[in-house]
Amino acid sequence: MAKKKKSYKLPDYLPSEEENKAYFYCVRNDIRISILGINGEHDKWKIGINVGPYIKGEKINYSPHIYDRDTIYQSYYEMCKYYYDKRTR
Repeated sequence: MAKKKKSYKLPDYLPSEEENKAYFYCVRNDIRISILGINGEHDKWKIGINVGPYIKGEKINYSPHIYDRDTIYQSYYEMCKYYYDKRTR
């Protein structure tokens, strides 16, 4: 009998209106910010960032930090807001 692989879900989070605005700006302007699980680590994530149109085989730029359940979404939306502020002001 094969063991069923345990899946770990991201925590629930309800973004603010400002966070949603920054997120949608990034989506519309080819700023791809992704939450990436760390293989073998329960409840640990990194954030990957790519700017510009998608190119097959491109290298992902990873954040230097490892995030847990309590910090992943706040950090994710901070990065969205960073790019939103940088490009709209």
